[in-house]
Amino acid sequence: MAKRAGQCYYKILRSFMQNSDNGRIHPIFTTFVKKYGLNQPTLGNTVVRFLCLEGNVDVALGLIHEFHQNNLKLNFPDDVIKILKENGRSVDAFKLVPGAQTDLSIIDVVDYSVLVDGLCKEGYIDKALQLCSLAQNRGVSLNVVTYNSLFNGLCREGCLVEAFRLFDALEKNNVFPSEITYGTLIDALVREGFLLDARQLFEKMLVENIKPTTRIYNSLIDGYCKFGNVEEALRLLGDLENNSLKPDKFTVSAVIYGFSLTGNMEGALQFFADMKENGFPPDFLGFLYLVRGLCTKGRMEETRSVLREMLRDESVIELINRVNVEVEMESIESFLCDLCERGSIQEALVILNEIGSMFFPYKRNTSHGGQNPNVHCEEDEKGISVDPLSSVHEMDFDAIYSRMASICFEGDVQGVISGCAKD
Repeated sequence: MAKRAGQCYYKILRSFMQNSDNGRIHPIFTTFVKKYGLNQPTLGNTVVRFLCLEGNVDVALGLIHEFHQNNLKLNFPDDVIKILKENGRSVDAFKLVPGAQTDLSIIDVVDYSVLVDGLCKEGYIDKALQLCSLAQNRGVSLNVVTYNSLFNGLCREGCLVEAFRLFDALEKNNVFPSEITYGTLIDALVREGFLLDARQLFEKMLVENIKPTTRIYNSLIDGYCKFGNVEEALRLLGDLENNSLKPDKFTVSAVIYGFSLTGNMEGALQFFADMKENGFPPDFLGFLYLVRGLCTKGRMEETRSVLREMLRDESVIELINRVNVEVEMESIESFLCDLCERGSIQEALVILNEIGSMFFPYKRNTSHGGQNPNVHCEEDEKGISVDPLSSVHEMDFDAIYSRMASICFEGDVQGVISGCAKD
């Protein structure tokens, strides 16, 4: 009878936990413990799960240890790590792995990958690297999914040297990069202004017979356009289409920006017309670049024509309607249409610039690390000229490369941790 009653309590508790109904868990849990104690492994499993979700990770670890001291086998709840990660509590989940020691032997590479991804996205790259080192010490072979999370985290933190030393160690660890791996690293190089390095990595990707995606092409096209090298961007666009890929709104907008940057509004208009005819209109920024460039040239009728098309584009209207919700005012769309019909283009452009700054704050150009001396200044979304060199992540790559040369080549994740800490 007691056993059946205990099972009922257990099922009720599990139900509340699965529905995140924590308010009802505590009184039932207290009654359960008073009646039946902690001598059932299934109950212990439930208690550990409850404590973790309540944030009492240290208490949960102590309970695991107590169960084992009393020779009671406790199977760690395998969904706790995933739940904590989804709730933005990857650090709490991280505590469980080394803290429970061998009690977590059931977690596999998938569990480690989930937690590494969470730590990287929350900005705890040092803990993610420590976790990978721990997994390797426990004989768990990391896969490309785990490494992709590390690459993303390292690149977001600006640790490009560490990311590429880890990339060089992949083959030694019998891990082969995917298109996501290449895409993450290429995008990071372009973002930091190292366009030649990004192109070389792109060529290496092709040699490895890994097919690039539209997004990878977009990274390079955007990089070339920010230097005003529209010819190379168009060659890449042709290559993209030859590989049975289709451009998207970002592709079109990047090329329009490249034409606008060099003052070639005829080229921008022709490209806009050609892509629109093929069913590929630009996004909000692409329209804004075109309107801004034509207005600067004093071509007001053409500006108004493009503005009309802009205010008929579904993606643009959707973005503008989001402004209406956030600032709680009457329809900006109607106001812009009215300004357009009255020929008040400058006033409409002021509003569009403000919308751009609201959703795409402070977008600026990047230098090419000395590889391209012909750097053009770009305007931010409010039209203020900025120095592109000021956005470069300053890093003495030669010095760092020498210091990092002895680590990571052997797959030394712990060495990368030290490298990140010093930089």
